[in-house]
Amino acid sequence: MNAGRERGLLLLAGIAGAVVGLGAGAPTWVSGAVETATGASAVLVNGRDAAPVATALSLVSLAAVVASTLGRRVARLVAAVVLVLGGAGTVVASLAVTSDPSAALTAPARAASGTTGVRLQGDPSVRPWPVVSAVGGVLVLVGGAGVLVRTRRWNAAAPSVGSTRHERDATRAAVTLAPHEDPAAAWDSLSQGDDPTR
Repeated sequence: MNAGRERGLLLLAGIAGAVVGLGAGAPTWVSGAVETATGASAVLVNGRDAAPVATALSLVSLAAVVASTLGRRVARLVAAVVLVLGGAGTVVASLAVTSDPSAALTAPARAASGTTGVRLQGDPSVRPWPVVSAVGGVLVLVGGAGVLVRTRRWNAAAPSVGSTRHERDATRAAVTLAPHEDPAAAWDSLSQGDDPTR
């Protein structure tokens, strides 16, 4: 597999992961019920409220993928590091909701009850979307790590192609600019006291 195709597949994984992370933030992640003065009230929390860091990192990861396609080697390395950190952060933030769903319900439960002392009725229900978001983070992480690891190989392969081309161009230029074939070179030889007809 050539470098361009390999890079494209890794960046495609990063894009797919970022899009999955952003899409997974829209549906409800956690639901529960809180006691209010008028009885029980249902509380629903989507991914953007339950794990705002995961959504923000998905956006950053998407921007990093775009930056890596437009930049050169240094920009590509920086973007790859951002992708690795962004993917890892998305995984951690998403799975934190599954391990402690009550924390995600605290702020909206307070708003629903109108008090600072929140009492949830029963255990919160967690939907599968945090896991989907974490999978997106893994894809971003894999794409970034792949670019980070393979960039050195891509850079090592690129100069050899370029140097061969420049050597060919230099050889061609040397042949073209010989004094007996180039009138300008012949005049330069005359100016220096050489006879180009010899």
